[in-house]
Amino acid sequence: MFREGGVAKTEERVILHCDLNNFFASVSLLFNPTLRSVPVAVCGDKEQRHGIVLAKNEAAKRCGVKTAEAIFEAKAKCPELVILPPMMDKYKEYSEKAHRIYEEYTDMIEPFGIDECWLDVTGSRLLFGSGEEIADKIRREIKQKLGITVSVGVSFNKVFAKLGSDMKKPDAVTVISRTSFREKIWGLPLSDMIGAGRATTAKLREYGVITLGQLAQSNPDWILKLLGKNGY
Repeated sequence: MFREGGVAKTEERVILHCDLNNFFASVSLLFNPTLRSVPVAVCGDKEQRHGIVLAKNEAAKRCGVKTAEAIFEAKAKCPELVILPPMMDKYKEYSEKAHRIYEEYTDMIEPFGIDECWLDVTGSRLLFGSGEEIADKIRREIKQKLGITVSVGVSFNKVFAKLGSDMKKPDAVTVISRTSFREKIWGLPLSDMIGAGRATTAKLREYGVITLGQLAQSNPDWILKLLGKNGY
């Protein structure tokens, strides 16, 4: 684990956010290669009332299939959708394999679920190059060694790094630098930012605060009063 603010103020931090693309579906398709070109969703067991979409591949995503929707809803959008059961042991195995690749570049790793991690590579640049270069090395190594893809965001803090990894998918690196972050993210909806859930975004929308830029330009005292310390 690592915390914000752990590096001296004179040194620009370099944070990566690695998000394994469509992770459950991607790993499942390694063991079902004939299905790669068709819409596929990994779903819970209908008999146990867990019949929802846990993950989907790019083909299913193009049909409008969404994570967490019921299987019958997904099938209505995409009648040719192939349903696969979860392979939790394999997901754990491939998550651990990805972590071993991350550990080649830094020991400052903060997991965020089974398929996402933040990496602090501030101290790794002398050995491996810039943050963007490290991110691209990781991206290529994941693809070559594991047969799945990862999107990596590169920035100077965790929130912006995660925004970056969400911007281009699959198999991409996005840099949000201190000089370019306003033009890249100020126009994004609040819901794109980690920590901005439905209740928070709905409350801010009532006051006309819809984008990240509008939030950034809001009076901090007003945010504190409206949302409490977590909102601030």
